[in-house]
Amino acid sequence: MNEMELNDRIKVNQVGYVPGETNRAMLAGEGGGDVFRVIDTATGETVLEGELSQPVMDEDAGETVREMDLSGVTKFGEYRIEVEEVGYSHPFRIAADVYERVFMEVTRSYTLGRSGVAIEDPVTGLSHPGGHRQDAEARLDPDFPDQAADEPIDVSGGWYDAGDYGKYITPAATTVAQLLLSYELYPEAYQSLELHIPEGLADPAQAAWPDVLEEVKFELDWMLKMQREDGAVYHKLSGMQWPGMIRPDQDTQPRYLFGMSTYGTAMYAGALAIAARVYVPFDEAYASELLASAEAAQQYLERHPDPRFVKTARQDAGSGGYEKSGDRGERYWAAAELLKTTGEARYAELLETMLATQAAGQVETIGWASGLSLGHFALATAAGAPEQHQATARRLLVEEARSIVARSEADGYRYALQSEQYTWASAKNGMALAQLLLLADQLEPQTANRAVALEQLHYTLGRNTLGTTYVTGAGHVMPRNPHHRIMVSTGAYVPGLVVGGPNRYGGDPAIDRVLQEQAPPPAKAYLDIVDSYSTNEYAIDYNAPLVFVLAGLAR
Repeated sequence: MNEMELNDRIKVNQVGYVPGETNRAMLAGEGGGDVFRVIDTATGETVLEGELSQPVMDEDAGETVREMDLSGVTKFGEYRIEVEEVGYSHPFRIAADVYERVFMEVTRSYTLGRSGVAIEDPVTGLSHPGGHRQDAEARLDPDFPDQAADEPIDVSGGWYDAGDYGKYITPAATTVAQLLLSYELYPEAYQSLELHIPEGLADPAQAAWPDVLEEVKFELDWMLKMQREDGAVYHKLSGMQWPGMIRPDQDTQPRYLFGMSTYGTAMYAGALAIAARVYVPFDEAYASELLASAEAAQQYLERHPDPRFVKTARQDAGSGGYEKSGDRGERYWAAAELLKTTGEARYAELLETMLATQAAGQVETIGWASGLSLGHFALATAAGAPEQHQATARRLLVEEARSIVARSEADGYRYALQSEQYTWASAKNGMALAQLLLLADQLEPQTANRAVALEQLHYTLGRNTLGTTYVTGAGHVMPRNPHHRIMVSTGAYVPGLVVGGPNRYGGDPAIDRVLQEQAPPPAKAYLDIVDSYSTNEYAIDYNAPLVFVLAGLAR
């Protein structure tokens, strides 16, 4: 028999698997033997032999898929899979701590995306002198209708949102909310998490804090600066031109505050209400400041009950729009979170009215465009909430979890994403489904919730039709050329960035051309090139559900 070769038809989680779980690999396409073997790469010994499942057609991938059950391998080590007449897989680890490194890198990426500070990182080699110092003297959009654009406003700090240099309230709020909720639910996962914050960036006053809370505070401090005196929150901060692939310090154009939205203000209130709970044991005065700011935003919303989004002619000339219609789900989330944090009866009364107007039976993945499911979870777990309303919120999340499980079990790759969900940020959307499973599991534990959440993680980390992870630095085949100005301009490779993933609808000239000329299946509509910003750009809210899921799955 000829010597076997690496064959990417064999799909594995390239980071690895946790022993004791139901662990699977996949064989894509036609042909090959019916027997697989798991080989210990250190000894060359076969540790498991099994039969492949019957093929199942995966329509989104455009190919048949066969499963290989690896669950019988429980000894820590490095392995590979061999299939006769096919070849062997990339190596993978089996260990209890197999996800610790990617958990650290995905969380640490926020540190390396800080704005306004010099970065000298000995871990990645990332080095730049810091940029956008002009954010300390930002101006209001000259066309802003609500107030005169006269005095400069200090909105320095925070994280760059994505591959560009804009900073936006809606993804900031939902990112902070997910990170803090994961800490609140799974504090043990963060006990040993060290972000190796570079010298000069760590705050000595926070030395005893969990690293994740120190990092999130850097973003919260920026968010606080984005609040107006009337309680509303500006929509975003950016220049009026898209910068080229240059370092932050080379983007010297004036920076402006643009827009205001009631949905963004509500997201801000919800996120800061969570933060007010989480930071109490570490800095009670800071927690009080956060709560007061959240309540000021809520009071603005109550004074202005109709949805409002301020948008001017030049608002999106140099930054992302982050525009959506409606704000009911976000108002609901804000009120539920404030009830959970304060226990004040007035928020329960407000929710009583809101529940009649919310989309009954609806659950949405968490992201910059929706805080609805965060509202459901807050209501379901808030002391003092009316029992019948808690039961409704609990039922919605639990029923959605059952639906996600059913979709996963019917899919060739056990991926729960529906065909139409292979859109902008599909990789994030998949992890957001896993996140919903873990939230539902907090309310009504089911073995399938954790198991299917793991299936979504396996897909993201390489067990998919393209055989790539969607996280920089993770696995053997990974995004090498993300649309990311800091990486391109400095030449440093930053691990831990979740990229957009397959996008069947396109959105940039490169992928649009592929879609037109090749018509790939939805799950294959991805390009690992810098120019494909609709499939290969990172964003802070893409990372957030992965951080949440990795914390939730840690044992």
